[in-house]
Amino acid sequence: METIAALVVTYNRLADLKKCLDTLREQTRKLDAIFIVNNGSTDGTAEWLTTQPDLLVTTQANLGGAGGFATGIDTAYRAGHTWIWCMDDDCLAAPDALAQLLASPNLGPCIKNSMSVSVNSRDELAFFVDRPNQAYRKVSDMTGVDLIYGVASFFNGTLVHRNVVETIGIPDKDLFIWGDEVEYMTRAQKNGFPIVTVPSSVFYHPASFDRDGIPWPAAWKQYYAVRNQRRVLQNQFGNTLGRVLYASWAAKATLQQARAQRANRLYNFLLYGEAALDSLTGNFRKRPDTIRTLQLYKWRNK
Repeated sequence: METIAALVVTYNRLADLKKCLDTLREQTRKLDAIFIVNNGSTDGTAEWLTTQPDLLVTTQANLGGAGGFATGIDTAYRAGHTWIWCMDDDCLAAPDALAQLLASPNLGPCIKNSMSVSVNSRDELAFFVDRPNQAYRKVSDMTGVDLIYGVASFFNGTLVHRNVVETIGIPDKDLFIWGDEVEYMTRAQKNGFPIVTVPSSVFYHPASFDRDGIPWPAAWKQYYAVRNQRRVLQNQFGNTLGRVLYASWAAKATLQQARAQRANRLYNFLLYGEAALDSLTGNFRKRPDTIRTLQLYKWRNK
């Protein structure tokens, strides 16, 4: 008998977590288990979770989204569940979201994603996707078909078969955030597993934003998006070509930051350069408090 476990990774968003869990408990296809990975929250999340007997909770230090999903997927896999339904704590699932995923065409071991819709604009997707022959921005761009191949918004209603985990492993916790989900997706594609979005299964999520335009000091997050991109390209094009393509992309992206007419462009330029250098030298150890550009910004803006 197939069993399905939900996995929610949370960090300091207790109000959002409660809403997310309400939607999971109200699914028309009941879940067999709900796993929570608490990434060291300090807002009362840990205390509240102790009052929820139906949840299977792991509390750890803040290892970012990558570390959270690595722990959670490993835990649910070892518990023997057939499918693991992964999501952030600010996701809201439509009542039949899981049922619709299961009712979609059978692809065998695969990854199926719910359609991520903006919680503030229900006719717009939460995450824009541009493909050579199709741009997905509106809900209407996705509706009308059973499956959309090669498109998925990890980890926002992402249903992963255990055979995928058995083959490709768990997300790389060293990637920390931003890019870890794309790396995991391309790793699955590299190993031949179908990846699809199921438009009839709906998830609501805050809309994505212009990462390059994040005000400092929060822009430190972009460090990880730049650094982790090498791993994505190497999954897609092989180690040697992927590394060359990354070096070319990173050089252009860094120079673009220097020329951009944007506040704090010096810090953006330094951040991109630091991320690219760390990526090319294999330094995936940095956490936010050790990013040198962020340290410089804080020192100059005391």
